[in-house]
Amino acid sequence: MTSLTDAMGGADLTGQVWLFVSPHDDDLAIGAGLLMQAAVQNGVDVQCLIVTDGCLGYCCETQKAGIVEIRRRETIHSFEMLGIPESKVTFLGFPDGGLTKFIGRREAQAGEPSIAGHTGLQNSFTHFLRELRPVHVFVPTKTDLHPDHQITHNELMISLFHSSGRIWPELGDPLPVPQVHELAIYCDFPSEPHLEVIGSQAALETKLASIAAYESQLQIAELVESQRRSGPFEYIRDVHFRLYSPDRYRTLFSGR
Repeated sequence: MTSLTDAMGGADLTGQVWLFVSPHDDDLAIGAGLLMQAAVQNGVDVQCLIVTDGCLGYCCETQKAGIVEIRRRETIHSFEMLGIPESKVTFLGFPDGGLTKFIGRREAQAGEPSIAGHTGLQNSFTHFLRELRPVHVFVPTKTDLHPDHQITHNELMISLFHSSGRIWPELGDPLPVPQVHELAIYCDFPSEPHLEVIGSQAALETKLASIAAYESQLQIAELVESQRRSGPFEYIRDVHFRLYSPDRYRTLFSGR
């Protein structure tokens, strides 16, 4: 990749925390396998949150009972190929395909993923944003068709607001809002991306091997070949948002 430092504003990246939020365990290898390798090589502290447990990812009946543990092992192996050790990967444990029940924050019931006695995506995201204090956050684009991707994106965005304020102090201290970037996994971005990642052939082969690590997914070979044909390229879209202020619109009506 050409000058990751320049692409990220020219600052020294060594020691910066970058948080990658993945609805499913294989999404990051697909959408950011090159970027993550480049980040590690530039001294970035790459941290990853895996939102769902992969329980719906079985491709044959014999996998069904053990698919969560199978995919966990595959994920650890995949990320190690990209230079990211198991200690940098956090599994949140929300049910694959069942995130609707965990929108927001509420008191946890027995058996539900919980932090500080509460469950919900906003609870987990706010906690880990405050704990890890990333400078950059990466998440699949909101235009992906999979509901898990859409919910993850939306819940992360509101959690950025929560984490920068003083709400829910038991989840940690407020932090400055990090820069957010979208990744494309299966669907196009809502508008043009801002950053092109160009990897070497060796980096591409590493990315493909990290995707192929999910061998329990019987369609994975087709996905690897599709990625190979696309070449060593990835694209990133910056997300900018600001809070509403009437001042921004006053000039539209000032002549009336």
